[in-house]
Amino acid sequence: MLRAVNLHAGYRSGVPVLHGIDLDVGAGAALGVIGRNGAGKTCLAQTLTGALRAIDGSVLLGGDDVTAKDSRARVRARLSHVPEGRMIFADLSVQENLEVAAYGAGVKLGAAELRAVQERFPILERKAHDRAGSLSGGEQQWLAIGRALVQQPRAIVLDEPSLGLSPVAIDGLAEALVGIRQTGVALILMEQNPYLLKAVCDEVLLLDQGRVTRSLDGEAGEQLVAEAYFGG
Repeated sequence: MLRAVNLHAGYRSGVPVLHGIDLDVGAGAALGVIGRNGAGKTCLAQTLTGALRAIDGSVLLGGDDVTAKDSRARVRARLSHVPEGRMIFADLSVQENLEVAAYGAGVKLGAAELRAVQERFPILERKAHDRAGSLSGGEQQWLAIGRALVQQPRAIVLDEPSLGLSPVAIDGLAEALVGIRQTGVALILMEQNPYLLKAVCDEVLLLDQGRVTRSLDGEAGEQLVAEAYFGG
């Protein structure tokens, strides 16, 4: 569903951050990418979703080469991005945030589509007319994921979705992401929380200085992932 082949990328300084990344996640599957701050996770998320242009290599969505497409075109191709920090429109209402996201993807947000997202995240219905900036951190994360879902994605890239969340909220996040997987959507999680990755992902890639240094089977257990990350 979503593949990267020999992907090289970096920021405006021209210094490469990613060095030959290969990854492949199928429909209904989830791939985790773990690494310390500065490992290149955000650069990878932005390159997959078109916020950054690749220096070399390819990004393919459902077999279509989207490497030359910008972020808006990739959203319309059904590749959604939940960025680090959520990036919701704080001054708009919860429902207006969902409407704007759907519009950007060229999707008509009808009653049935809105209801499907609200059933997954009931808080988005209860606070539909509240200012998005008034939500708690966890509620804002549900809104950020809801914005991605109304775009009817085939794949979603999430950058540090557990950042700033309580342990209880992280449990809820894991449950929500597993449920999204079950609808056939492919997920890629850029994360530092090994326990969330174990709960959601089939496979975890360890990213270090822009290179994949190890691939861990999700069934190997959270201790193996934790050891790979913390060096324990």
